[in-house]
Amino acid sequence: MRKALVTGGCGFLGSQIVKSLLARGVQVRALALPKERPDNLDGLDVEIVRGDVRSPDDCKAAVAGCDTVFHAAAIYQAWAPDPSRMYEVNNRGTFHVMEASRREGVEKVIYTASIVSLGRPALGTLGDEQTAYEGWDLDFPYSRAKFHSREIAESFAQWGLDVRVVCPGMIFGPGDIAPTPSGKLILEMLKSNTPPIYVDGGASFVDVRDAAEVHALVAEKGRAGERYLATAHNLSNYEFLMSACRALGVSRKYYKLPLPAARAVVSAMELQAKRTGKEPPLARVFFEYSLKPSFYDNRKSVQELGATYRDVETSIRDAVAWFREHGMA
Repeated sequence: MRKALVTGGCGFLGSQIVKSLLARGVQVRALALPKERPDNLDGLDVEIVRGDVRSPDDCKAAVAGCDTVFHAAAIYQAWAPDPSRMYEVNNRGTFHVMEASRREGVEKVIYTASIVSLGRPALGTLGDEQTAYEGWDLDFPYSRAKFHSREIAESFAQWGLDVRVVCPGMIFGPGDIAPTPSGKLILEMLKSNTPPIYVDGGASFVDVRDAAEVHALVAEKGRAGERYLATAHNLSNYEFLMSACRALGVSRKYYKLPLPAARAVVSAMELQAKRTGKEPPLARVFFEYSLKPSFYDNRKSVQELGATYRDVETSIRDAVAWFREHGMA
């Protein structure tokens, strides 16, 4: 890699990818929205260009002169009453970036998918890079958008473009400027009025800095057309809460809520959100999706790329410290 473009380079994951590349001596260009704040890139030697992945011309201009493209720009929302813009950015935007890369002769493209673009494995098993998507029973726009955008990226790989796919787990850590749904889980825990309850289910988590490093490793050591999971910690909902308590140095007792009662609470939140237009603390589709523990095996990234992952409590502590430093908690 000599010169790389990072779409979404001012965002949570994108800015960490930028830092991983700069540490390797790569010249970096970041594509940011016209009015997007570049706070996450302050003080870094980065060329920031303005544009929108929904514009073919903006994509062509951003890609020009780069040998490597990291396509991390996406809308990550758990609650989307009207998901039209999410599909436009995540799907049409992916097509435009891939097509611009193909036309400009880019050597390789590293596309950021997600574990939600894969299937949830059967109970008691671990998913991997080939677990087939099965979430059709849930109208979960973010999951569907990432599935379809991954399919778009991999279609370009079938036509000869060197595309490598990274599927991160639920990302959290410092720099969550939005914040993302993952960061909101931590922010909700910090509120004094959050009920001490949980339900069965679970997810696979990863520190944003480790996920970014996997992207750089995929560019260096990965194989064309391959997928790589970037995730580290398979935790039940209760295990995640206990990890957060240990990270924060607090002792709190949590109570398991029966599923029918939990569904009633989440449904009430959803109705209130529809009336007010304000995002609920927990989106119904996000809740339903996570009821089935989605645990994954990261051996491919460890064995083929040499990826390493920090412990979950360090990630939570660093995320909380960043939120507090920036007045978000």
